[in-house]
Amino acid sequence: MNRTWNRMAAVGMCLGLAACGGTGSDPEDPGTTSPGAGSSNAGTCTLTANTAETSAVSPSGCHVLTRDTSACEAERKAQGLSGYWLQFSCRVSLSSTTTNGLKMVRAQADGQPDYKSFYFSTANACYETYSGSIHNPNSISAQSYTLDFPLAQDTTMQGMRGAIVGLALNGVPIFGNFAAPGDDIYAEAKTFDRCGAHPQNTGVYHYHSEPYALSYDDARFIGVMRDGYPIYGRKDADGSAPALDSVGGHTGVTADSPTTPVYHYHVHEQTSTNSGTLGQKQWFLTTGTYRGTPGGCVGCN
Repeated sequence: MNRTWNRMAAVGMCLGLAACGGTGSDPEDPGTTSPGAGSSNAGTCTLTANTAETSAVSPSGCHVLTRDTSACEAERKAQGLSGYWLQFSCRVSLSSTTTNGLKMVRAQADGQPDYKSFYFSTANACYETYSGSIHNPNSISAQSYTLDFPLAQDTTMQGMRGAIVGLALNGVPIFGNFAAPGDDIYAEAKTFDRCGAHPQNTGVYHYHSEPYALSYDDARFIGVMRDGYPIYGRKDADGSAPALDSVGGHTGVTADSPTTPVYHYHVHEQTSTNSGTLGQKQWFLTTGTYRGTPGGCVGCN
């Protein structure tokens, strides 16, 4: 598709919608070298440091990435962290803390992806050309998030409110399976980039559905929801398709807990009942409901 046409189409799709409207702004410098005069994206995208492509690749051409976390592993273990917490990119700062008497894992991140996207400005070294989807009018900008995840989760189910409902292991926020009032998330999915995400009007880049640079039709760990429960790909550790409850999870073993069954969420397919996108399918990360009580978040509005 022509990129100018993409932007025009996206403006029409997102007109008046807080979730994807607005003109956005250029991203903050992600530590890349400055492009030379007349260059669109000269230099090196340093956000991709310590990542490597696997053989798993989505139909859009986004490779699932591995991340070298050796540089931050000792510090995390010293904080008492183990299991899937050790899979978080070193671009995410993790620490143990106590809030209101409850033990928490605190995560701090800037929300930028560790791969290239056509949602970076064209002058950014992390920009890439992609014509496989509609380009909404926004650009990625660095944010400042602090999320607390309860280590002792409860089962007080409640609806997801606000924007950020979890954090992926690369520091990108997770949004729910819904869009701003008046919008259709299935139509909005047409603006996802090659790796399955997009920014809203304040530059907040985020996932609603399967994040292809982390997981594609597999059992890989993706991140943690704000209620403290982890989320994995479409499959269980044995390669089977799990039977899920009403909030999109179940209790079973995982690669991070191979002998003790634990509750966890999964990416799962949902079908639109909206008139404009009736029957359209999408592999969302949530059902719009938490199993437990979400921890606090600074910078999540």
